[in-house]
Amino acid sequence: MMITELIDQQDFLARLKAWGLTPPERLADCSPLLTDALAGPDGDVWRERLEALLAQRALLHPEVLALVEESLKQE
Repeated sequence: MMITELIDQQDFLARLKAWGLTPPERLADCSPLLTDALAGPDGDVWRERLEALLAQRALLHPEVLALVEESLKQE
């Protein structure tokens, strides 16, 4: 099986929207949004979601990977 599709910035923003957030237009502006989500009442759910993305590390665009890792470190 050959990996042809990375989870890029637009895919990640679409996932945030599917998960009920209104993402900013740029990936670079997502840090505060994720920080708030992780600190909120559904923080455990958000941690699980982000950790599930990290489990797909090989499929993540490097900028998405960096954002997810940084968000989980800040918590």
